[in-house]
Amino acid sequence: MFHHADKGGKKSAFGHPVCGQIILSIILLRPPLLVTAFPVNTVEEQICKDPGFPEHGIRTPSIGKFFENSVARFSCADGFSLKGPAKIICTRFYNGSLGWKPSLKPVCLSEDCLPPFIEDADVTNRTYRPGDSLIISCHEGFQIRYPDTETMESVCQADGTWDNQPTCQGCLRPLIPPHSYMNISETKFSVPVGTVVHYQCFPGYKLEGPELLECMYNLIWSDTPPRCLDVEACSLPPMIEHGDYTCHPHPCDRYIHGTVVEYYCYPGYSLANDYKYITCQYGQWFPQMQLYCVKDETTWPGFQDSLLTTWKVVACTATSVLLALLLVITAKMFHYKCKSQQSPSDEPDESRDPNILVVDGVAVPLPSYEEAISGNYCQPPNDLPPDGLESAQHSEEQNPPSYPGHTGSQNSVPLDTGDVENCDSLSDTSECLQGLQPSSSHPGGLNMSEKTNAITSMEETASTSPSIDIADEIPLVEDGEEDC
Repeated sequence: MFHHADKGGKKSAFGHPVCGQIILSIILLRPPLLVTAFPVNTVEEQICKDPGFPEHGIRTPSIGKFFENSVARFSCADGFSLKGPAKIICTRFYNGSLGWKPSLKPVCLSEDCLPPFIEDADVTNRTYRPGDSLIISCHEGFQIRYPDTETMESVCQADGTWDNQPTCQGCLRPLIPPHSYMNISETKFSVPVGTVVHYQCFPGYKLEGPELLECMYNLIWSDTPPRCLDVEACSLPPMIEHGDYTCHPHPCDRYIHGTVVEYYCYPGYSLANDYKYITCQYGQWFPQMQLYCVKDETTWPGFQDSLLTTWKVVACTATSVLLALLLVITAKMFHYKCKSQQSPSDEPDESRDPNILVVDGVAVPLPSYEEAISGNYCQPPNDLPPDGLESAQHSEEQNPPSYPGHTGSQNSVPLDTGDVENCDSLSDTSECLQGLQPSSSHPGGLNMSEKTNAITSMEETASTSPSIDIADEIPLVEDGEEDC
């Protein structure tokens, strides 16, 4: 219990009034020192941890302890640049602990600039020192562009970055109008010079504007993109009796622009004309023509079988005609061959007799065709020797033989100077004929009775008839008398 001095100048409990007041004031101002006891910080808690040294860098101070509010400074060796804060301070935080502020630890990096990645370009060098210029080449159809069009150069900075880094550009990907598509992938943001873009509209829309756009050398498009406008759909296509239609594309949900309708007829019917398609164009069917199915006049259930049967009939008919013609030709050829190759021995007995020509009642025997050709008439067949035969043939060639009725003519020449007698007078005619006619054993010769009758008739006629001159123009044998 404290006792204060009264107004009468009494002393306080401490013996002096002024000292008592000072002590009381100290106690009242510092109550925690007397009432509450806080723990005392250790030595480790009174300093900051060593921040270390950056690689290829320097720290100041390099040694010592860092108490509260101590400062550490950093720098890098030549050829490297500092990344991060250049100085840090040892600071006490709200929880009473000490730490570095800012907390980011600095590092020293190489000052060489790494090659940048530039789309649609190739970088020539792999490393660049500060102050070096970037060297690139753009792909074909792309052109180099710099952010700063006045500098037109990219330089490696001291901190390893590039200044005024360029890009390789083509024409920027054009816009795609609604309800349309084009032949450029959505992943491409630029296209090289010379690229042609083809625009097309979805079904039910028509294109308004240029269909093709080209990327020009100045990296702009040749024209503005087109638009796709909605068009009116066509109404139901006209129906046909005994037939139906189908749509392309199938199914026919809506007859939009470009829809094609194909007509067909039921079995037993066919279209009246060959055209069977109509197309929806801008809300109208084209061509505007009436299609209808007509009944087939003749149905062919098995067209292939009937076609084969028809060919069989035609082939059989042609074969029959050819065979008939071949038979006729063969028969005709055989007929001519038989006529040309028939021998005298094959003739009947009536034709074996020599032909006799009656002139003014005189029967004149004529030589056969073979005898006239060979020139052996009035020559005994087996009596002449070879020499006489040659002279007789020579005489025959110079002077033709005399016919009965010629008397003492200057053209009459002896047939032979040998044993053969001349036939100069009608009195010797019988003897001449008897010697000239072949024997009865020779084919085609006359029998004795026929010879006698012929000779008697000639002798009787020769005495009363004048000399007979037979013209040389009379044919010996008619060509048409020999038949097969």
